[in-house]
Parts: sequence; C-alpha cells; structure tokens
Amino acid sequence: MRRCLPRFFYDQGRAAGVRGDDRATDVWDLIADIAFIFHWPLADLRALDCDELLHWHELALDRWQKANPPPKDAP
Repeated sequence: MRRCLPRFFYDQGRAAGVRGDDRATDVWDLIADIAFIFHWPLADLRALDCDELLHWHELALDRWQKANPPPKDAP
C-alpha cells in the first residue's frame, strides 16, 4: 500500500496553483471531496490506500461535473 504524503499529487505532475488543475493539494483535500460527494465517514476514508483515494476522487469529480455542468453560454 502506497502512502499519500502531503502534496504528493503535485509532486507527481504539474505545479500547484495551475489554473484548471482539479487535483487536490493533499490527501485531506481528496478525503474532503470524496466525503462531500459520497457522504462517507472519515474512518472509512482513512482506511483507503493512495490508489483507492485517487480512484474515488476521480469518480467524485465525475459525479460533481455531471450534476453541475457549465452554463450553455460558457466559453
């Protein structure tokens, strides 16, 4: 099991602060996003490894984007 360290997600790709980058800044942002969308308790989320958190975060983003599409007149 890989451990998610703070800022792991930015260390693996683009620099923090890049506009349009929807990756979380650390593991707690991932957990917060997943909990917000799926209403899972912290104890369940803390049991997930890094790969599982990334997978569920991607699904949470997908659900959010489908439920909140951009306005038709947006560029």
